[in-house]
Amino acid sequence: MSRSLAGSSLLSALAAVSPLIPGGSAAVGTAPGVRSTAPTSTASTSCPVAPDPADLPDAATLREMNAFVGGLGVRPTGSRAQNEYIHWILRQLKTVPGAQIAEQHFTINRWKAGSMELQLNVGGTTTTVPIAAPVPYAQPTGSRGVSAPLAVVPDEEAITAANSAGRIVVRPAPAGSTPNYDFFLPVVSWLVYDPQNTIDPTQSFFGDFINYNARVADLRAAAAAGAKGVLFIKELPRAQLADHYEPYEGTPWKVPAVYLGADEGKQITDALSSGSSVSARLVLHASYRQVETPTVLATIPGQSRQRIVVDSHTDGTNAVEDNGPVAMVAMARYLAHLPVACRPRDVQFAFPTAHFYQRLVDANHRYGGAGVIASQLDAEYDQGTVSSALVLEHLGARDYEQLPRADGGPGSELLANGLRAIQFIGITPSPSLVGAVTQAVRDYDMQRTILLQGADAPGSTVPSHCNFGGEGTPYNVHLLPTIGVISAPQSLYDPAFGLEGIDFNVMHEELLGYTELLNRLGTMSQAEVAGEIPLEREQRSAGGAPCPPEN
Repeated sequence: MSRSLAGSSLLSALAAVSPLIPGGSAAVGTAPGVRSTAPTSTASTSCPVAPDPADLPDAATLREMNAFVGGLGVRPTGSRAQNEYIHWILRQLKTVPGAQIAEQHFTINRWKAGSMELQLNVGGTTTTVPIAAPVPYAQPTGSRGVSAPLAVVPDEEAITAANSAGRIVVRPAPAGSTPNYDFFLPVVSWLVYDPQNTIDPTQSFFGDFINYNARVADLRAAAAAGAKGVLFIKELPRAQLADHYEPYEGTPWKVPAVYLGADEGKQITDALSSGSSVSARLVLHASYRQVETPTVLATIPGQSRQRIVVDSHTDGTNAVEDNGPVAMVAMARYLAHLPVACRPRDVQFAFPTAHFYQRLVDANHRYGGAGVIASQLDAEYDQGTVSSALVLEHLGARDYEQLPRADGGPGSELLANGLRAIQFIGITPSPSLVGAVTQAVRDYDMQRTILLQGADAPGSTVPSHCNFGGEGTPYNVHLLPTIGVISAPQSLYDPAFGLEGIDFNVMHEELLGYTELLNRLGTMSQAEVAGEIPLEREQRSAGGAPCPPEN
């Protein structure tokens, strides 16, 4: 079947779906080979669809809950800070009536940075250049460090042995960008909800995450070229980059590497253009230790064992990444206080580890702890014990823009622009699923929200879209009905941004909206939820091409 034609027919079907009208509902026929295992609801009109706001934390309470997360700072996988967050989640869950709590444990070889130093020698005069952050899992140098001449390799130029062997590479590492227009393409999005017209199609969307794979490629290329080290130059002041954390594959890079701010980058490029001989010495101390890290699962039993899985990870950089678990413990408590008759399906809240240790299972597979869960759900789906996955990441995020620095320094600085960050919601192809999400977005006025078919162009793979832009990706790749919610502010990888990066009124509305969506998912038939998933699973069984590795 042509995937482009499938998308076109789905968009046509979506136009007639009644959930786009408040109070409406849609019904579709059972797809071939799909067993409708959802129970016939015994819920009466006393069962809520929209939650009572009094039954969920208000904005002030959400701020208090997020303050704990923000106070932890950067939380690499297996770190003490991540463990404190996990323990906080467990304490919350143990007060939820009837919650069935389980854990999955993984052993990782955790990297931890120690002291680091960069000395710049210009014409025989040595100065110390402050470092913003080490590259996670960069190769340690030992106490003597590595010394070598410097070589600037522009971002658009490949790192090769010819330009980098035996040198410390100075590599500009700007934020990536993509035209906003791409989000409006009918093969990419289901719907753009932007009633104030704040998303200008003629402008671009920026973020370090867009260039994430470029940094992975740089590190691999530098090692292969025989470079002595890499100095990534960012466009921001060092204060905004403190403990900047990327990439987070969880596998050791075979070259020492650090991040520098814009001022330090200019200091180095000025030295190189001075005509003097220039070299540097980079010292990066780091150690490895085997540690155990858990994924937490909490199930709220319903009438059917066909479960809805709600996911958000526990490792992260700052208060917004990831505060999904804060919302999830509130949703779990809300559901647990509903009568069983108002819980048509089990709801399993999954708090995966290893988002920041993507290659958790082996060096050839990404997706961390969420990937493990998605693989398990994939194996169970055809048995009728899995309904869908709802992923919640970076709730209430404020939008930041790179603007000229107030102090007149080089590069730019991130400043809040008064808007909520664009919220992306990847949804697998189902008119009813897209309709239910659309209704929640509109009813709770989640402005600047884009409902995506995928965060990539469609291909000839199964599924046709291989990227949902966040932790929803592994569920989509494993051909599960998926709703992947993610906001991506430019501050995402930077622990320097704390609670000020969250609009708690927005987070509160999102909490209400996604709780209502969860109620709706419970009452939809599995055929409605699944949409084209059964067909895609048949295509996979018939030898359809899987999604390729991401990097």
